[in-house]
Amino acid sequence: MILNAKNQGFTLVEAVISAVILAFAIAGSYALIIRSASMIRASRNHYVAVNLAKDRIERARSVPYSQLILLTESRLVVDDSGTPCSTGDFCRTTTVNTNYQSGVTLITVNTEVKSLKTRSFDGESEPVSSLFTEYIEL
Repeated sequence: MILNAKNQGFTLVEAVISAVILAFAIAGSYALIIRSASMIRASRNHYVAVNLAKDRIERARSVPYSQLILLTESRLVVDDSGTPCSTGDFCRTTTVNTNYQSGVTLITVNTEVKSLKTRSFDGESEPVSSLFTEYIEL
């Protein structure tokens, strides 16, 4: 741009070029923000899945040893708080293995996370296991 007394300011071409550069910068930032929000949501869902599994294990601790088998459940869809809900984002399966060892029961809670893209349960899961024994008073 040549500066003289009559011609001060930007030309139309300079204004358009700076608008295009600004548009590219905003578009790149927008994509980054959208991706970050998606990653945060996925991370939150896995955190909730682990806590749902831990809560189920804690609930098992309050059940008498002889009744642990009653905690078995298969692909129960639950919400964020572990309440059965057909529209929940989590699918919980509890297996109780009473044949793990003599006097020892293995409880495994596997919580699947609903995919953000497909809105179905397609493999991402968080398993939590714990061993239970029957206390014998002497």
